[in-house]
Amino acid sequence: MQNWYQIFPKNPYVSIYIWIIFCVLPLFYIFKSYSPSESFLGLLLVLAFFLTYRQSFISRGWRMYVWIACQIAISITLIILFGYLYFSLFLAFFIGNIRNKAGFITMYVVHLVTTIVSVSIGFFTQSDIFVSQFPFILIGVIGVILLPFNSYNRNKQEQLEGQLEDANKRISKLLVIQERQRIARDLHDTLGQKLSLIGLKSDLASKVIEKDPLRAKAELRDINYTARIALKEVRELVSNMRAGKLEDELLRVQQILKAAEIDFRVKGNPGLRDTPLLVENVLSMCLKEAVTNVVKHSNATFCHVLIKQTQNELFLQIQDNGIGFEAHTQFSEGNGLRGMKERLEFVNGLLEISGVGGTTLNIRIPHVILQSVKEELS
Repeated sequence: MQNWYQIFPKNPYVSIYIWIIFCVLPLFYIFKSYSPSESFLGLLLVLAFFLTYRQSFISRGWRMYVWIACQIAISITLIILFGYLYFSLFLAFFIGNIRNKAGFITMYVVHLVTTIVSVSIGFFTQSDIFVSQFPFILIGVIGVILLPFNSYNRNKQEQLEGQLEDANKRISKLLVIQERQRIARDLHDTLGQKLSLIGLKSDLASKVIEKDPLRAKAELRDINYTARIALKEVRELVSNMRAGKLEDELLRVQQILKAAEIDFRVKGNPGLRDTPLLVENVLSMCLKEAVTNVVKHSNATFCHVLIKQTQNELFLQIQDNGIGFEAHTQFSEGNGLRGMKERLEFVNGLLEISGVGGTTLNIRIPHVILQSVKEELS
């Protein structure tokens, strides 16, 4: 059940202030329509109802059902004596919040039957009042029938959504753990054995290089071959873990430049054809690094990106109208330039820099290299 301070049913369209008005209305009705003694009795019944209503929220187990029974008895008395069906709607909302299915059905049936019986008795004992208030009484009976199921189903849905959210969080944590274990296993299987083999063969080659040069050369060839195999497997591992599309990176770059109030234009087709994911990932990281430099250091007002894919090479150009390369006294030492060159060397790419009228970065990856990388990763 809900906490004691959540005495009003949850509803996104009805605020707590409207519920407070609903609680005041009974007092206004009773004091306006009846004698002082009857009004005093009605006031006691109203206060008793809200007291038991609160107790039912803070109680658990059988005590909650006892308080609900007290509320039903008070509601019956108010219906018969005053023709007041109002509190049966409060009960309908509360019964809908019962989580236990058997308890919900039992309280629903008891409340519905007692409400219908009380209304039937009221039509015989106070026919004038009940006939004059027949539309409200009819609406109240319909509410007693429908509201509990509406509240029960809504709470059930919220409970299932909460369980689903918790399950998704647990699944996410398990996936993170599983991915870490996979990466650790792949690194061990990819590099561990081959690096150990390279170390052993290096020791062996150093020992026999003077005694048996031919054997030392054979060991060095094996070392070279093993290193190439390890490099290929590392490339595959990197492409699986950090594969990034150039199209996706362009969207992120556009948001960064827009936030920096720098005009951004793209020429060419970012949807590269027959390009390995490893190459696209390298290009994406270089583009990200170049745009970061434009935002931080160039004082530029525009940044243009050109993408060309010809039969001979893949060409990417990033150009701005900032203060230029020569004004960057530390550009060659930092600002990600060294990292860009290292990434491009990984795929045998070339980086060209021009600082005339701003800064222009030209990135070229030969088509033959694209084919060889693709073959190695396939």
